[in-house]
Amino acid sequence: MVDRRLSIMVLSALLLGGAILASDNLTPLPRVHGANVSISLVGTLSGWNSSTTPNPKITVNQGDVVTISLSSLDTTHQFALDVDKDGAKFTGSCSSGDTCSGLFAPGAPASVMISVNFAPGTYTYFCTFHSTMVGSFVVNSSTVGGTALTPDIWSLIGPYLGLAMVLVAVVATAAYVRRNRRKQAK
Repeated sequence: MVDRRLSIMVLSALLLGGAILASDNLTPLPRVHGANVSISLVGTLSGWNSSTTPNPKITVNQGDVVTISLSSLDTTHQFALDVDKDGAKFTGSCSSGDTCSGLFAPGAPASVMISVNFAPGTYTYFCTFHSTMVGSFVVNSSTVGGTALTPDIWSLIGPYLGLAMVLVAVVATAAYVRRNRRKQAK
C-alpha cells in the first residue's frame, strides 16, 4: 500500500513539475521562411538595365527564392551568379559551381530561379559573354520581423534542465522516504 501511494505521489509531482515548466518557458520559436522575389534584368552590351540603373545591386535574404526574368535588346547573353566566388568568367559558357540561365537574345527571353541557400555575403552576377555586364548580388542573413535570429542555447535547453532537476529531486525524495519507512518498519 505504501509503494502505491509513493508511486502516485511521484507521478503527481512529475506531472505538476512538467506542467509548470512547460507552460511559460517553452514558447514556440518563430519560423524563418524566405520570400519569393521577382527581378527583371535587360541585357545590353553596355550593361544590365543600362537605360535605368546600370548593373543594379540585387539584395536578397537567405531562404529567398529569386526568379530573374531576363531579356535582351541587342545580342545573345547568359546570366551567371558566381556562387563559388571564383570570379566572373567571360567564356560564353557557365562555369561549374555557378548558377546560370540559358542563353537569351532579342525576342527570346529566359529566366533563372535561384534558391538562396548559400552563406550571407556579396556575390557577383555577370553575363558570360560581356565584361561590361557585372553587378553585385548581396545575400543578407535570414530575418524574422526585421530582426536577425541569434540562437540562444540556454533559452532552448534551460526548461529541459529545469525539468531534469525536478525529476532528480522527486526521485531522490521518494528514495529517501522509502528508505526511512523501511528503517522504521524494522
